[in-house]
Amino acid sequence: MNILIVDDKPENLYLLRVLLGSKGYGVTEASNGKEALERARETPPGLIISDILMPVMDGFALCRVWKEDAQFTSIPFIFYTATYTEPKDEEFALSLGADRFLVKPQEGSVLLGEVESALLTGGLAGERARKQAGKRSHHATATLTEVSMEVSEQDFYRQYNARLVNKLEDKLEEIAQKNRALAAREQSLCEANARLEERVAQRTRELEAANEELEAFNYSVSHDLRAPLRRVEGFSQALQEECEGQLSEQGQDHLRRIGKAVGYMGELIDGMLELSRLNHGELLREIVSLSVMAEAVAAKLREAEPAREVSLCILSNIVVTGDRRLLGIILDNLLGNAWKFTAKTAQARIEFGVTERDGETVYYVADNGAGFDMAYAGKLFKAFQRLHFAQEFPGIGIGLASVARCIRRLGGRIWVESEPEKGATFYFTC
Repeated sequence: MNILIVDDKPENLYLLRVLLGSKGYGVTEASNGKEALERARETPPGLIISDILMPVMDGFALCRVWKEDAQFTSIPFIFYTATYTEPKDEEFALSLGADRFLVKPQEGSVLLGEVESALLTGGLAGERARKQAGKRSHHATATLTEVSMEVSEQDFYRQYNARLVNKLEDKLEEIAQKNRALAAREQSLCEANARLEERVAQRTRELEAANEELEAFNYSVSHDLRAPLRRVEGFSQALQEECEGQLSEQGQDHLRRIGKAVGYMGELIDGMLELSRLNHGELLREIVSLSVMAEAVAAKLREAEPAREVSLCILSNIVVTGDRRLLGIILDNLLGNAWKFTAKTAQARIEFGVTERDGETVYYVADNGAGFDMAYAGKLFKAFQRLHFAQEFPGIGIGLASVARCIRRLGGRIWVESEPEKGATFYFTC
């Protein structure tokens, strides 16, 4: 038994094809009423299942033509629709001669039951249809009278238009409801945007005020704190010069300690000011060769300590887009740190390169120096935090904090992997 299924949606055709095929029915497919008639004339089916809302020729028009054609009138016609679902739609469909009117979706067993029932009664319905067709042939006038499954031309178009107008009104109401919902969401979004803009403006004002306070603090640090330091340093030098012969060795050691403390305090002030400056200033993005920049840093390090033997490998042609000043600070500190912490390592090695992790370009500076315990890695990028004693490796703990701030301003991130006495590798993106 072959069944003709008519629907303009491929997914609906697929579901019907699979369901009917599971019971051994053959299936012919069509995407509209016109195509269905062509398929049926080539190979008449034992039953037709049709949607209603389709292009070219819809299901109502198909059913009317189908039942008026002597070749098809005895073949059962089942409507299967998700659009025309009202009682008047069903009444109109049955008045055209349809054998069944089913609303999508139906359980597979229910739909198959309706198909089997229509096939069993289809012969009787077809016989009645043929008798009615014979009666119509004896009428002398062009106007047909309504009997059982017969609809006049005028009545067909009246009911057909009524169904279309009804669906159009439903669709317009659905669209109007969606438009109202969209308008409400748009209004809510506008109000949320207005609140957000006000919060941003308020936050901007707060940031501007905080920046002004920070600038004032920087001036205070630069002027008010340095002045006493200069005086302490000046008086200690004067005391050492004027009373050098009168001071004991212990007294002279005290003066030297004062000088070192003053120098260290000055470095701390410089570090605080440098960190502050990293948070300000316009970013000037340009194409920068990190390889050339790293070579320049390496040259300065070798020039400062020409006696050191360090294998310094810099990958060529590493180019990024970023702020040249901030990128310079990053490489200065990372390569400088690697140089410093390999000072006590035989056959010291420092490497600058690029790799890829999870589809992201990552740059790195690696060394085989002192390294550290990763349990303390959380302190590494905080200002004035050190993991080694100053007697081992000099510094004030500001370099990596500066690197972290620079990378954050560039929109990147930084992390490290290390083991004690096995060196460290700093990874960063920008």
